Amino acid sequence: MQSSRKRTTGFTETGSIDAATELEVDRLRFAPETEAEFQAYFVQRSLPRARWATAIYLALVAVVTAINMRGTMTPLAESVLQPIYLLRLGIACPALVVILAATVIPELHRHYQWIASAAVIVTGMSVMVISGLAAAAGMPQFQMGDVLVVVYATLFLGLLFRAVMVVAIALLVGFIGIGLALGVSSEHLIFASSVVFATTLMSVLSALRMERLVRANFIENRLLNDIAERDGLSGLYNRRMFDNLTNRLWLQAQRNREALQIILVDIDHFKAYNDLYGHQAGDNCIRRVAAIIARAAKRPFDFCARYGGEEFVLVLYAPSGSDPTGLSEQIRREVMALNIPHTHSDASGILTVSIGSATAEPDTKRSLAGLIQTADEALYRAKQLGRNRVLHVDSAESNTPTGAFKVFAIK
Repeated sequence: MQSSRKRTTGFTETGSIDAATELEVDRLRFAPETEAEFQAYFVQRSLPRARWATAIYLALVAVVTAINMRGTMTPLAESVLQPIYLLRLGIACPALVVILAATVIPELHRHYQWIASAAVIVTGMSVMVISGLAAAAGMPQFQMGDVLVVVYATLFLGLLFRAVMVVAIALLVGFIGIGLALGVSSEHLIFASSVVFATTLMSVLSALRMERLVRANFIENRLLNDIAERDGLSGLYNRRMFDNLTNRLWLQAQRNREALQIILVDIDHFKAYNDLYGHQAGDNCIRRVAAIIARAAKRPFDFCARYGGEEFVLVLYAPSGSDPTGLSEQIRREVMALNIPHTHSDASGILTVSIGSATAEPDTKRSLAGLIQTADEALYRAKQLGRNRVLHVDSAESNTPTGAFKVFAIK
């Protein structure tokens, strides 16, 4: 679960990709945090295709080897066939099995890019040695295996473009070097190298185009997620996401026996502020207060949301420190430090907030709804006592039945 700060999506308000993001897509590199998220997304998206392609390729190698071993396909001498069988069954097939395992075993997914890159280079080199041996023995048609491994490595494994480039260059250089080392005729080597180079170039350009499209799609999905999850004005999570995330966090707190704190923040006399200064000033006010609350959600499981019109909520998982009002007081002081004039407020001459909070300990007998209600009661009490203040209640201290809101009398 991420902090509630607003994520940069790279889109304008009209939903089009802005120039900076187009440049990021073209360069195939996002900011570090986004890049890590994209690479995980790219791998998960590519694994099914890579799994099937590898399984088919592995089966094809096994079938061709079985046919060759029956002697019905190639008139090659046994001295040539023996190393070919060894390369296929002893190097290429195990390398393909490693790739297949990396697509299936979840623990290997995070390392998939370098595992697949290394294994496919090993596979490709063995295929090219086989091709060179066959060509040197007068069977140049074995170069079809070189074309196949290039296409497989660059288009079907789900490698990022930079990895594709490394693999493609390694295979192309390896093909030429192996041909020279095995004494393949110059005429055949030039022709075969041209075919492999053309195949590599087309495959690499296709991989580049494919990754750019996937990156653009990734950014578009992030925009749609932000629209669905976040409040457009404040940039915080919306009420629907608050309900969703709080339910999940409550269950996790119960499992792990951790406390959960709900902090409700309400802008004092916001309607009067809107009426006096106008809706644009009111919108700006909401944005500035929301930014302060978002900065308070620093830890991985903490988050905040816009709870209502001028009301916000901050959820703290396993709150630290002995003073449950410390963070709330910090928010209250930072809002005052904005020094936004509010002449129609009876709490102060500037914009202020009232804050109510409640904490549920691991052994609480209250429900999540009861915890939120207790925080709401504390907020209501803070308003009754004159606003511009913080009031905290331990949910265990509230004896109000859930669903029956308690109204405090002003003393």
